[in-house]
Amino acid sequence: MFNGRLEDFNFTGNWVSKKSGNSCTVELFENNSVIINIHFDGQGSALSEACASLMCSQVKGMNQLESKVLSHNIISFIEKGKEIALPGDLIVYKTISRFPERHDCSLLPWRALLNAFQSSVI
Repeated sequence: MFNGRLEDFNFTGNWVSKKSGNSCTVELFENNSVIINIHFDGQGSALSEACASLMCSQVKGMNQLESKVLSHNIISFIEKGKEIALPGDLIVYKTISRFPERHDCSLLPWRALLNAFQSSVI
Protein backbone atom coordinates (compact mmCIF):
# COMPACT_ATOMS: atom_id res chain seq x y z
CA MET A 1 0.00 0.00 0.00
CA PHE A 2 2.80 2.46 0.82
CA ASN A 3 5.58 0.82 -1.19
CA GLY A 4 6.80 2.75 -4.23
CA ARG A 5 7.47 6.30 -5.23
CA LEU A 6 5.20 9.33 -4.94
CA GLU A 7 4.61 11.56 -7.95
CA ASP A 8 4.15 14.64 -5.78
CA PHE A 9 6.20 15.08 -2.61
CA ASN A 10 7.89 17.91 -0.76
CA PHE A 11 10.12 15.93 1.62
CA THR A 12 12.41 12.99 0.98
CA GLY A 13 14.91 11.21 3.16
CA ASN A 14 17.15 8.19 2.91
CA TRP A 15 18.97 5.95 5.34
CA VAL A 16 21.60 3.36 4.48
CA SER A 17 22.62 0.91 7.17
CA LYS A 18 26.36 0.85 7.77
CA LYS A 19 25.90 -2.62 9.22
CA SER A 20 24.00 -4.35 6.40
CA GLY A 21 24.02 -1.97 3.43
CA ASN A 22 20.21 -2.06 3.38
CA SER A 23 18.52 1.21 2.55
CA CYS A 24 15.17 2.94 2.79
CA THR A 25 13.97 6.09 1.06
CA VAL A 26 10.89 7.90 2.31
CA GLU A 27 8.94 10.44 0.27
CA LEU A 28 6.10 12.40 1.75
CA PHE A 29 3.73 15.16 0.88
CA GLU A 30 3.02 17.49 3.75
CA ASN A 31 0.53 20.35 3.86
CA ASN A 32 0.25 22.72 6.83
CA SER A 33 2.70 20.45 8.70
CA VAL A 34 0.39 17.42 8.29
CA ILE A 35 1.57 14.32 6.44
CA ILE A 36 -1.02 13.89 3.69
CA ASN A 37 0.71 11.07 1.81
CA ILE A 38 3.82 8.98 2.43
CA HIS A 39 5.56 6.16 0.58
CA PHE A 40 8.82 4.27 0.91
CA ASP A 41 11.22 2.44 -1.35
CA GLY A 42 13.32 -0.12 0.47
CA GLN A 43 16.23 -2.34 -0.44
CA GLY A 44 16.56 -4.84 2.33
CA SER A 45 14.90 -7.47 4.41
CA ALA A 46 11.21 -8.28 4.58
CA LEU A 47 11.28 -6.97 8.15
CA SER A 48 12.56 -3.54 7.08
CA GLU A 49 9.84 -3.32 4.43
CA ALA A 50 7.14 -4.44 6.88
CA CYS A 51 8.34 -1.86 9.42
CA ALA A 52 8.32 0.83 6.73
CA SER A 53 4.72 -0.02 5.86
CA LEU A 54 3.73 0.07 9.54
CA MET A 55 5.50 3.40 9.98
CA CYS A 56 3.73 4.91 6.97
CA SER A 57 0.30 3.82 8.15
CA GLN A 58 1.01 5.20 11.62
CA VAL A 59 2.37 8.63 10.65
CA LYS A 60 0.00 9.41 7.77
CA GLY A 61 -2.26 12.17 9.11
CA MET A 62 0.16 13.15 11.89
CA ASN A 63 1.82 16.51 11.99
CA GLN A 64 5.56 16.78 11.55
CA LEU A 65 6.31 17.25 15.25
CA GLU A 66 4.23 14.23 16.29
CA SER A 67 5.95 12.02 13.72
CA LYS A 68 9.40 13.22 14.79
CA VAL A 69 8.62 12.49 18.45
CA LEU A 70 7.27 9.04 17.54
CA SER A 71 10.39 8.32 15.45
CA HIS A 72 12.72 9.28 18.30
CA ASN A 73 10.64 7.25 20.75
CA ILE A 74 10.73 4.12 18.58
CA ILE A 75 14.49 4.45 18.14
CA SER A 76 14.99 4.95 21.90
CA PHE A 77 12.72 2.00 22.66
CA ILE A 78 14.68 -0.33 20.39
CA GLU A 79 18.21 0.93 21.08
CA LYS A 80 17.98 1.86 24.76
CA GLY A 81 15.00 -0.09 26.06
CA LYS A 82 13.15 3.13 26.93
CA GLU A 83 9.56 2.18 27.82
CA ILE A 84 6.93 3.93 25.73
CA ALA A 85 3.32 3.35 24.85
CA LEU A 86 3.35 1.79 21.41
CA PRO A 87 0.28 2.88 19.45
CA GLY A 88 -1.70 0.53 17.21
CA ASP A 89 0.22 -2.04 15.22
CA LEU A 90 3.54 -0.63 16.46
CA ILE A 91 3.13 -3.00 19.41
CA VAL A 92 5.11 -5.43 17.22
CA TYR A 93 8.23 -3.50 18.27
CA LYS A 94 7.96 -5.18 21.69
CA THR A 95 8.77 -8.47 19.96
CA ILE A 96 11.43 -6.95 17.69
CA SER A 97 13.19 -5.45 20.71
CA ARG A 98 14.00 -8.98 21.92
CA PHE A 99 16.09 -9.66 18.79
CA PRO A 100 19.07 -7.27 18.66
CA GLU A 101 20.19 -8.66 15.31
CA ARG A 102 16.96 -7.26 13.80
CA HIS A 103 17.09 -3.79 15.37
CA ASP A 104 18.97 -2.26 12.45
CA CYS A 105 16.40 -3.45 9.89
CA SER A 106 13.43 -2.33 11.96
CA LEU A 107 14.78 1.21 12.36
CA LEU A 108 15.68 1.89 8.70
CA PRO A 109 12.40 3.64 7.82
CA TRP A 110 12.29 5.69 11.03
CA ARG A 111 15.78 7.04 10.39
CA ALA A 112 14.86 7.81 6.77
CA LEU A 113 11.77 9.70 7.96
CA LEU A 114 13.85 11.81 10.34
CA ASN A 115 16.26 12.58 7.49
CA ALA A 116 13.33 13.62 5.30
CA PHE A 117 12.43 16.39 7.72
CA GLN A 118 15.97 17.74 7.64
CA SER A 119 15.71 18.77 4.02
CA SER A 120 12.73 19.93 2.04
CA VAL A 121 12.69 19.44 -1.74
CA ILE A 122 10.70 22.62 -2.35
